[in-house]
This record gives sequence, C-alpha cells and structure tokens, in this order.
Amino acid sequence: MKKPALLFITLLAACLLQACHGNENSGEDDTTTTITDTSKNVTLIIGKDDAKFVTDVAEACLAEIKIGDLAKSRGADKRVKNLGALLVKDLTKGHGRLALLAKSKKIALADTISADDQQSIAELAKKSANEFDHAYMGKMKNDYKKALVLFQATSKSAFDPQIKEFATRNIPTIQRHLDLIEAIEGSLK
Repeated sequence: MKKPALLFITLLAACLLQACHGNENSGEDDTTTTITDTSKNVTLIIGKDDAKFVTDVAEACLAEIKIGDLAKSRGADKRVKNLGALLVKDLTKGHGRLALLAKSKKIALADTISADDQQSIAELAKKSANEFDHAYMGKMKNDYKKALVLFQATSKSAFDPQIKEFATRNIPTIQRHLDLIEAIEGSLK
C-alpha cells in the first residue's frame, strides 16, 4: 500500500513542479529535463540550466587540473608551482563531489576536456618559464572571475536544491582561490 501511495505522491509532485516551472510559450518545457529511473520508481526533474552547470563545471575542473599539473612542472616561481598544486588538490576533490552529485541526478559527465581547453593548455606549454607564470596567472584570474559569477548566479537560480547547495558551498573556496591568484599575480616580477 505504501509504494503506490509514494509513487502517486512523487508523480503528483513532479506534475506540480512541471506546472510551476513550465514554459508558457509552447507545449514543451525547455527549462527542465525529466529523468525516470524505473528500477526505483523515481522521477527526477532537473533544470536544463542546472544540468549544463554541472557538465560545464565538471569539464572546467578537468581542464584546470591539467593546467595546474602544467604549472607544477613548468612554473618558474615557487608560488606558481604551489598554486598549481593547491588547485589540482582542491579541484580533484571538488570534481569528485560533483561527479557524485551528477550520478545521483543521472547527468552524464565528459571524461575529456574541450578542444578550446586543449588548445589553451598547448599554448601555455609552449611558453618560457617566466612567460608561463604570467600567462598562467592571467588565465587563472580570468577563469576564476568567471567561475565566481557562474557559481553566484547558480546559487540563486538553480532549480535543483542540491545543485544550488553545491554552488553556494563552493563560492568561498572560489573566492579564496581568486584572492590568492590576485595576490600572487600582483607580486610576480
């Protein structure tokens, strides 16, 4: 008796959420994706922007980890090397937590980085040690400013409460990294 009632309540909640967040301009909803897990009789409704946030952040983490590894090996300044190591450590942890969240939401993550990121890494790898430090720090500053804006927006507008919480929880870390990046960049010779 409990399972049919639970299924009915879940479906009713899904319908209500769909109605509350539906697209009024057409018969289809462009803002959410519905995923049904028949093995558990569960229907998940994920905002398409939420799913894009998760996939974009996961791909960015992979790229930043590769760039951090490059900084550890190519950086001339010890602070740049240490920053690379710190970012690799923190982003690896963050990517792991994000992968668990994505799995729970049935969001598939890429295991490779984009062609643009690969090109950016290749360009950084060609630079001399001192040029590398300045280029790396400039890229990190730009990337972290964009990340901060993205996470702040998602923390306010995400449809899924767990994705919203993930974004909110990571804002202080992103800000701390950005502050460190700006301090190091400002003192590079």
